[in-house]
Order: sequence, then C-alpha cells, then structure tokens
Amino acid sequence: MSEIYTFIDMETTGLDYETDQIIEIAAVRTDLTREYGRLQTFVHLNHGRELSEEITKLTGITAEDLLGGIHPHDMSVMIDFFAGTDSTFVAHNAPFDLAFLAEFETWPQRFVCTRALAKLVEPTESASLAAVCARHGIDLTGHHRAMNDVLATIEVFRKLAPIAEARGIEYRNVVVNSPERPLTFVPFNAKVVEVSANREG
Repeated sequence: MSEIYTFIDMETTGLDYETDQIIEIAAVRTDLTREYGRLQTFVHLNHGRELSEEITKLTGITAEDLLGGIHPHDMSVMIDFFAGTDSTFVAHNAPFDLAFLAEFETWPQRFVCTRALAKLVEPTESASLAAVCARHGIDLTGHHRAMNDVLATIEVFRKLAPIAEARGIEYRNVVVNSPERPLTFVPFNAKVVEVSANREG
C-alpha cells in the first residue's frame, strides 16, 4: 500500500505559538498519485483577540472573514480526524505548524519538514517556500493563503524527496536549527540537525 501523506499549512495571528493563534488551516490527504480529500477552514478569533493590519496585508484575511470560522478546538479535532493515524504529516517549516497544533495535543508520530528537506538537499540556497518554488518552477500564486501553500508544498516534496533519497539523506522527522533561524519548538520524535550560517529563509 502506498504511503499516505497529510500536507498541512496554516496562517496565524503572529509567530509566537504561545501567544498567537491559528486563523486559517488547510490540508490535503494524498499518496502523491491520488488525492483522497481536501480541508480548508477559517478559525474564529479567540475572545479579546484582534487581527493586525500587518497580518491582513500579508494574507488578505480580514477579521470579517473569521466571524463564521470554526472554533479552534473544533479545528484541531477536525484535523486529527482528517489526517487519521495512518498518515505522515508534511509541512513547510513543520516546527512552526506543529507548535501551534501541540496546544491541542496533536502529536504526529511521523512528519516531514520540507523546509528542512530543502536545506539538506540545497544547503547553500534559501529554504523559504517562495525561494524553493522559484528555483524549481513551482507555482506559488496566492502565497500566504493556506491551501495555496499546501499545494506548493506537495510539489516541493515531489521534487526534493527523490533527490534526498538518492543521496541517502535522512529527512523524515528531521528539523534544522541554524543561527539565522533558531528553533523555538522541537516536534515530538524530531531529530535536530545543526546547519551552519549561510543563505537562509
């Protein structure tokens, strides 16, 4: 049976998983040959929280968009149900996404960080999603919207995973730590690889 992946991305009110919250989440369940489902939803703001103009400018998401969004706890239950126990989570900068999900006790046993994958395969290049997509001719129209980023991440994984496997590079459950972007959260079961200072993103 082919491996099942749940590719995931989220937009948030900020970068701090301890003080910020998810506002949009998207996921695609696939074995890279067949797609088994898509999920996308806005997430209602917690009481007293506001959406900054900076985030609205970055994502295009407004406070009005979130009024009918799902409750954060219901969102986590939905993601757990959608992914199931048989799939490998894949996200670009997985420590970021998994840090926000950890609040809801979502701890995937298996994951792939495509940012770490890119850094391990192309160590002298920027590992930002936009830069990786630009180098490999992957469409990233509508960057910083969750489903658009998920679809781009799928293509990044298609491009880079075979290269890593051919070179014998271990990338599953691996995250990278670097001076330019130090880790602030280490996912469950993760192996941390230290990388030297170079181009970062």
